Amino acid sequence: MSGVDLSPDAVTARLRMASDLADLRPGHRLDAKIDLRPAAVTARLRIASELQELCRELQRAGRGKGR
Repeated sequence: MSGVDLSPDAVTARLRMASDLADLRPGHRLDAKIDLRPAAVTARLRIASELQELCRELQRAGRGKGR
C-alpha cells in the first residue's frame, strides 16, 4: 500500500487545497488545460515511461543493498 490516505475526508481536503492553489481567473483558465496534440501526449508518455524505468532501477538498487 502506498501510505496515502484515501478516505473521503482526506481526498476532499487534498482537492480543496489544490483548488485553493489554482489560479482560475478567467484569463488563466486555459493555462490549466492539458495539451492533447499528438506530440504533447507522446512527450508526456515518454516522460512517464522514463520515470517508471527510473523507479524500477532504484528499486533494483535498493534490493542489491540488502534492503
